[in-house]
Amino acid sequence: MKYIIDMIDDMRENIQNSKDYTLLAMLLKEDNSKNFQNAGEKAITSLHIDHNAKELQLGFLDENATTQSLLECVESLEMQAMMYEVTIKISNEHPLMPVIGFGENHEQKQYIFFVTN
Repeated sequence: MKYIIDMIDDMRENIQNSKDYTLLAMLLKEDNSKNFQNAGEKAITSLHIDHNAKELQLGFLDENATTQSLLECVESLEMQAMMYEVTIKISNEHPLMPVIGFGENHEQKQYIFFVTN
């Protein structure tokens, strides 16, 4: 599981806080050889801070979200909120899933959140 502070550090190091990357969720499935394979991806379109659950919840409700909207969403949080877990809701049929890692595609300007079930 990853936390907001992990995400902020990763964005600073790997995309230099660029504000024009789109956000992408990538579902990974483990094959018989214990290697992860891409099982699908979807553009993240919504951001929500749930203070009761202590989570940054990413989902698919509005127009495409960017790293700018994500950074704006978390920059005003108090310090204790930096330890909120980053989760993704793939669909209404799936529970919130914890993010297990981050990545980036510089050519397509995508910032990627990896989840597995």
